Amino acid sequence: MAENRIRELRKNHNLSQEAFSVIIDTTQQTVSRLENGAHDIPSDLLIEMAGFFNVTTDYILGISDVKRDLKGQIRMNREMDQCYDIVLRYLNLSDINQKTFRVILERLEQAQRESNETQKNSRMKEDGKNAQNSDM
Repeated sequence: MAENRIRELRKNHNLSQEAFSVIIDTTQQTVSRLENGAHDIPSDLLIEMAGFFNVTTDYILGISDVKRDLKGQIRMNREMDQCYDIVLRYLNLSDINQKTFRVILERLEQAQRESNETQKNSRMKEDGKNAQNSDM
């Protein structure tokens, strides 16, 4: 059950396994194993995922069908209030301008994922250099 929830949440956020792995600071292979139930969820990753998706750990684990506790719902309401103006402006656009907006948003998200991947690779290279220097 948990594996289906992780996949569902990831796909609802339009994230590939690779992009999601960068966000939770793990590997694509680990995300795949978690989604397929071939791997127990480490508590640090469980907490990281719950925070990112704004759901309870019980929801991810399939223990509960309630996505958010009161604290999570309050957080969601605050986030929605901050975005409400953008939604209203979007709804006032013509159909073609709404489509253009979605395309622009998808390209921005892609650029962000690429930037995150570049940063992750830079950190890994830096960690490798530091490990080599400590061996000397």
